[in-house]
Amino acid sequence: MQREPMKSTASKRVSQADSGHRITLRKLAEHVGLSRTTISMILNDVPEATRFPEETRQRVVESARRLGYRPNYFARSLGRKRTYLIGVIAPDFGNGFEAAVLSGFERRLLNTGYTSFVSTHLCSPSLLQRHVETLCDRGAEGLLLINSTPSESPGIPAVTICTDRCPIWSTRISIDNAFGIRKGINHLASLGHREIALIKGPEGSGDTEERWKAVLATCKRLGIRVDSRLTVQLERLDPHGTRHAEEGRIAAEDLLRRGKRFTALVAFNDISALGAMTALREAGRNVPEDVSVIGFDDIEFASLAFPALTTIRQPMHEMGTTAAELLLRKLANDESVQNLRVRPELIVRSSTGPRSLASTKGNRRTSKSPR
Repeated sequence: MQREPMKSTASKRVSQADSGHRITLRKLAEHVGLSRTTISMILNDVPEATRFPEETRQRVVESARRLGYRPNYFARSLGRKRTYLIGVIAPDFGNGFEAAVLSGFERRLLNTGYTSFVSTHLCSPSLLQRHVETLCDRGAEGLLLINSTPSESPGIPAVTICTDRCPIWSTRISIDNAFGIRKGINHLASLGHREIALIKGPEGSGDTEERWKAVLATCKRLGIRVDSRLTVQLERLDPHGTRHAEEGRIAAEDLLRRGKRFTALVAFNDISALGAMTALREAGRNVPEDVSVIGFDDIEFASLAFPALTTIRQPMHEMGTTAAELLLRKLANDESVQNLRVRPELIVRSSTGPRSLASTKGNRRTSKSPR
């Protein structure tokens, strides 16, 4: 029996397209030998695509046509249809900040026809890049990136919130961390506190270094010594990064074990501050009589804690609403969109109070050992 000649890989793919099987961006990338991000940029014809040789751009376009690749953004460029899909990417939504930003973002999208598609990368750069590529593959028209900065341009309009750097392809909304930290430490200093413990943010957070530099500068200006024995860094307990309160509790237990007296504690964020308050309470320390505690963010649970947490309030809902507004303007080709920097606000509640004789005694007395 005569055998049929073997078809090439490209021919098979063409046959798949002709038979109604969808050719994905991944398959196109494998065929052309380029990354999905690069192909997305070229097919979207974004300004950054001009950095690729004309021969490469033509090869991508011709391969897409030959293989029957018809992504949503091709349809958009022809004016036939749109996805009205916006991707939202964050490390996770377990500490209150990202969830509050998302709430404000989605409220602004109401009645605009746009739908958000949310994904988390769990602080994994490779997973972040994969989510960006997947969203572009599914025809996302824009991206909101919360504490997330991909290594490459996604090739579509993007707004970033509180990232450690601002790529030229994105519009950034950032918090004035230095202003907030100054407000918090000045508040403690006005209450007489000089022995201040510090819980530094985790590695990889866009705000960690900026806030830490502000701590050092503010303490230097006030003549307050930053003691390494009173400084501890948050450590992620698991790859999913969802146990933030537990991380704060463990950090505070570490400080207590060192035996160095402190009358106030500044935590990286509210969740870690609430965890630290639990450790202090278990060790027999009263807040604020023995130790004043201050957080950063003003998540919903901050005002419900006992005692209610003094914190640096970020306008999280407003930041999300503003991010949506900026992204909608970028999607409408508004070239006047610029980066924004937001100032936080000191919210004084019951977890901070004056340094007193009782607080000094409270740090010297023998207390129950932390777990």
